[in-house]
Amino acid sequence: MLTEMWTAYSKTWSQTDADRNAALVKLVSDDVTYTDPQSNVVGREAFSDHLAQFQQSMDGAYFEILDVKGHNQKTLAQWRLCNKDGGEMMLGTSFATLTEDNRFSSFVGFM
Repeated sequence: MLTEMWTAYSKTWSQTDADRNAALVKLVSDDVTYTDPQSNVVGREAFSDHLAQFQQSMDGAYFEILDVKGHNQKTLAQWRLCNKDGGEMMLGTSFATLTEDNRFSSFVGFM
């Protein structure tokens, strides 16, 4: 289940607005938080806007999930950011917490 959730989440970083917003309703809580070294975002709508900005600045880039671990409503994913040609741009790890209904409630990205 966790691997599928992280994979679906990773796809939201490169989906169109309508597809991304529909996916985020299923994947994240209304008050989701997202933090990385350059960002601090609160709320699903603001998070969707953040992903749209990423798409504009990283044309064609996408994420691949490499490994997932989790327990007690907490989870880690190792990922790779690839350019549109499939070349590796960055490796990182993200930590997330889950709600009782198994949606992401917070993300912390490490690059």
